[in-house]
Amino acid sequence: MEIKLDVTLDTNPPPYLDVDEQNGSNHIPKNASAYTIKWKLASDASSGSFNSLSDPQPGFAWIQTPDQGIFGAPVVSSNGKEITISDLNNSAASTGQWIYQLSATIGNVVYQSNATSITGTTTNPTIKNN
Repeated sequence: MEIKLDVTLDTNPPPYLDVDEQNGSNHIPKNASAYTIKWKLASDASSGSFNSLSDPQPGFAWIQTPDQGIFGAPVVSSNGKEITISDLNNSAASTGQWIYQLSATIGNVVYQSNATSITGTTTNPTIKNN
């Protein structure tokens, strides 16, 4: 099964990558088989590319590191437009919520998903295994 999450550029100051988590699209139900989570640069972010995983501001990084065995290693597509990761949510031990950060370069500027706005609103994207 595949979960698709669009990533756009929110240009309200300060600009940041916005992950579409509407309608619980970031909530992963229990399943014996692993899900594939795919983030795709969309709309105004589609001209950019996710940073490599070895970049000082990597395309994907855990802010809250999950236990081993739940998630596979993230993979950036060859064109940099997508990142995928596997999520094996098959037991009570794999239930939880984890914050991550995405980084992409758009127009020679690096934007990130983990941002706190001037109003103090934090836009931490999460993966939630139910």
